[in-house]
Amino acid sequence: MYKKIEESPRMTMHEASELYPDSYILMQMDDRSLFNPKGTVLFVGDNDDELFSIQVNSKIPLGLVVEGLNYQRSIDKL
Repeated sequence: MYKKIEESPRMTMHEASELYPDSYILMQMDDRSLFNPKGTVLFVGDNDDELFSIQVNSKIPLGLVVEGLNYQRSIDKL
């Protein structure tokens, strides 16, 4: 399940990961920068495949699905 973020805040990828720690985040990035890129938060949800599908079907330029901080931490426990 996902929801559209109406205010579409601009922030870095790391800030979005901290703000939505238990979600996946679909962002439209400003450019192709690799070091903590900045962009606009469009959607948050609990399924990365669902957000990726939205990105592809909506043809969002420079779209990126980012993991919330708690999803990143769960990788360390494997």
